Amino acid sequence: MDEHTSIGCWVHGISAQDIEITVPDTSLIPDVFMLTSSPLDPLKVCCTLWRTDETIGARFR
Repeated sequence: MDEHTSIGCWVHGISAQDIEITVPDTSLIPDVFMLTSSPLDPLKVCCTLWRTDETIGARFR
């Protein structure tokens, strides 16, 4: 995987500073990642706070 890989996710639990996303396999997502979503600005850099097998909690940088 390189820095241009896109992985679909389900965005939920969104606030001004934090976000929760669900993906098929969180091991594919680095600790710092870029997120694009229609309810957000065009691009957000996120830092992982916690993760399970399918869910990531992250904070916007």
